[in-house]
Amino acid sequence: MSDWIDEIFEEFEELMRPSWDAAEKCLEPLVNIEDRDDEIIVTVDLPCVESREDIDLNVTEDNLEIIARIKEAIRWERWGTSQRHLKFKTFRKSIRLPEKVNPEGSRAMFRNGILKVSLPKVRKRFTIKIQ
Repeated sequence: MSDWIDEIFEEFEELMRPSWDAAEKCLEPLVNIEDRDDEIIVTVDLPCVESREDIDLNVTEDNLEIIARIKEAIRWERWGTSQRHLKFKTFRKSIRLPEKVNPEGSRAMFRNGILKVSLPKVRKRFTIKIQ
């Protein structure tokens, strides 16, 4: 029962975490991670990003970092008892991958504001000699 409650609190904390960083002036994009048999597919929503030249991808065997520059800064203003003005210039997201991948075999495609990254899984196969 205790493990179940801990899982619920972890999920709640993840949902309630801010999706922006005001100090860095960056937004966190929406991400979908699909774990297939031989690869991991990461799909990222990057509205207001104009071209693939505006996107930097850094991948290791267990992490994918996405940094994308926004064409025109996105402004957020809140009026009330406390006034707040934020201007976002980039998207930034670091994703811990569910399995180890081969960074050299990775591919990415960007079209219509959607980034799709294919990361082949590391497969170690051993032959067992029968005696």
